[in-house]
Amino acid sequence: MTITAGGPPPHDSPPELVLGFLTGGVIGVSLTSFIGGCVVGRPLLLVVGVALPAAHGLALLLAALPRRRREARTVPRTALARIEAREMTRGKPTDVPVRFELSVVPDGAPAFRLALLQDVHVTELADLRPGAVVVVTYPPDRPWKARIVRRPTPEWEARAAAAHPDAAPGPVLRSDAEPGRAGGFLTLLGLLLGVAGALLLLRADLFGPRGSGSLPGLPGWDGFLRLWCAAWGAAALAGFGLSLAGLTKAQRTVRLTGRVVRVRQPRHGGTRRGGISVVVSYRDPVSGEEVTATNDGDGGETITAAWEGREIGVRHPRGRPHARRFSNSPEPPGRGLGAPSCAVVLAYAGLVALAAIEWGWPWALIGAGGPGALHAAVHLPGTVRARSTRLAALAAMDAVPGRVVAVLEDVGVDQEDGHTWTRTTPVVAFTTRAGEAVTAHCTEHLPEREDVYGREVTVHHLPSDPARFTLDPAAERRSEWLDVLVNVLVILVCGAAAAVGAALLRTG
Repeated sequence: MTITAGGPPPHDSPPELVLGFLTGGVIGVSLTSFIGGCVVGRPLLLVVGVALPAAHGLALLLAALPRRRREARTVPRTALARIEAREMTRGKPTDVPVRFELSVVPDGAPAFRLALLQDVHVTELADLRPGAVVVVTYPPDRPWKARIVRRPTPEWEARAAAAHPDAAPGPVLRSDAEPGRAGGFLTLLGLLLGVAGALLLLRADLFGPRGSGSLPGLPGWDGFLRLWCAAWGAAALAGFGLSLAGLTKAQRTVRLTGRVVRVRQPRHGGTRRGGISVVVSYRDPVSGEEVTATNDGDGGETITAAWEGREIGVRHPRGRPHARRFSNSPEPPGRGLGAPSCAVVLAYAGLVALAAIEWGWPWALIGAGGPGALHAAVHLPGTVRARSTRLAALAAMDAVPGRVVAVLEDVGVDQEDGHTWTRTTPVVAFTTRAGEAVTAHCTEHLPEREDVYGREVTVHHLPSDPARFTLDPAAERRSEWLDVLVNVLVILVCGAAAAVGAALLRTG
């Protein structure tokens, strides 16, 4: 592999400049059209204000699809690297942005120098000092997008512990090249021109006799709602059609069953981000080989409970086994009906609003309250049965001694008021009667969480699934009424709204 110095281009290319100008124009025209449509009462302008940015975004997505597919098929390379220098910058109280300069030594390729910026938890800074050997992963054609792997596989962990790589020569590849200012200037210019052009076309409606005085009553909303229902109805039909053809994302996902072969002890004072660190082994259905991976940078479900031998779910897009994601349990095949079902709900909401405009607002009460009460009533028996099942599981739980082996802390700052919040997560370790050593996050029913490190506790867990545990069975029993209560309240409120709407129609 030949690596060119300099990394990504430091300035915007001509296509990026044109794209920035067009994006600014689309933003200006769409915002002005939407606001103008609200002022003058023209639903067509509202449609333009919503449809234009959607069409622009769809065009950008389709244009970038070949590149994204090509990058997604690229298998990342793993290599050893030595930290030559690091520089910490201001960040969150527990996550510090650190600028590293690394000497990357890939297998079978020349070593190179790399500078990257990565967020690091404060408890990990001692392991990432200058001179330490770490494991990095990067796309072969874009080495400046490298990142330090905090949870390497046992093989790479052993290699990093035994390696003593030399410093690589320059020049240094940089991942944070400064973008040019011309792109921002052209985007602003396109925004201003878009606003000016839209105002020029709407000058008669906005500044004429109709536009003066108070706001109009926004006539013509029935046409807008018909268009809304037609658009979402078409989206729902397209989604169901893709599902029948087996082309949805869920149907193109390969789902496997993995097994935990190693559980790493969480660090006291560390972060809960990423969940319990585990090493997972599973068999690749294409090659038939045994694959060993960790949940570093997984992006799937957070593994909150783990023990050696536990079965967890592994999934990846078809043809991209390196883009794996983990889940707490094996997942059944999906059909991808979530998005079209959501489109059906939005289309139905438009129909209810259209009925309220044309036939009177009591139809809104009937249209919204009736299906809501019916849906809750259909699910109420299942909710009662699920409550009984959970109560039976609580009664069948084993009680074993456990210990709080770590308390994880994540600190953040509210972007609105600057308030600093801290979230603590105790980690409990216990051994089942079957001999399974379980490590799990405990987030409920643990009193005095600020001073629980090292505390001996009693853990009640389900014998068939130690991930289902509690420290306070009585509190769990009290909370089992919540789902049933919510269902009953939904039935009462929605049913009453539908009854009021029907009574108003009869009396009116």
